[in-house]
Amino acid sequence: MKPQTRAHYARRLEPVLLWLASHPDADPELHHLADLACLSPYHFHRVYRAMMGETVSATVQRMRMHRAAVALAAGRGSLREVALHAGYASDAAFNRAFGAAFGISPGRYRAARSSPFDPQEPTMYPLTLEPFPGVILAALPHRGSYQDIGPVFDRLYMLAGSRGLVGRDASGYGVYFDDPEQVPVDALRSLAGVPVPADTPLGDSLERFEIPAGRCAVLTYTGPYNEMGKAYNWMFSEWLPASGMEPANIPMFEQYLNDPRTTLPAQLQTRIFLPIKD
Repeated sequence: MKPQTRAHYARRLEPVLLWLASHPDADPELHHLADLACLSPYHFHRVYRAMMGETVSATVQRMRMHRAAVALAAGRGSLREVALHAGYASDAAFNRAFGAAFGISPGRYRAARSSPFDPQEPTMYPLTLEPFPGVILAALPHRGSYQDIGPVFDRLYMLAGSRGLVGRDASGYGVYFDDPEQVPVDALRSLAGVPVPADTPLGDSLERFEIPAGRCAVLTYTGPYNEMGKAYNWMFSEWLPASGMEPANIPMFEQYLNDPRTTLPAQLQTRIFLPIKD
């Protein structure tokens, strides 16, 4: 597909991705999505798959399964309600799908993840002190729950890829400016970014954001994105006080090493960066 063509289709599909993100409980209807994209319903699904690397159904299921895991870990709603919100009328079908994605049944997942963080629990995470070289990001801002930033990354990769800025295998970065335990959900600020050369023209929609060079404490986390809260709590309540170090005036950021479209949640790898004062 020619670069001009990819950019053209990216503009067409952006309203579709925005609609999917803002209507997670709705069942996407072909003609409505095609109208949003100003595309023929005969060709919409082929264009979407070519641009996104997955079907609309796969995008929706990935978003819903993530939301189901968040709800289960937070203890929100019964298992039946969680299954319905994920689009499954059958408990057995939901159990199979969730087990295939997370390697554990929904009930066992809730029991294991819904307990609060215990600072006395002997939990350890692999953590190193490393120099970070700095990076320029082409980014999209996000306002609201950090758990809802996934669809922003979908838009980001589509827009950046259509302009030839990155390939889908490029590492994504998430920057998180606020403490979700203290700041109201609707006021949380974050952004999704991909690295680009410093002099890259970004065009419309994308913003330039720089993470400066410096020393960082880097925690390597393996597992679902929605479960990283306990790693953060351990980092700040256990590791940081024991280290005697002080955080720099730079927000936390994360680097994502896998593609969530093709990687099971339990196998996702994330590097969590805490900038440290010299």
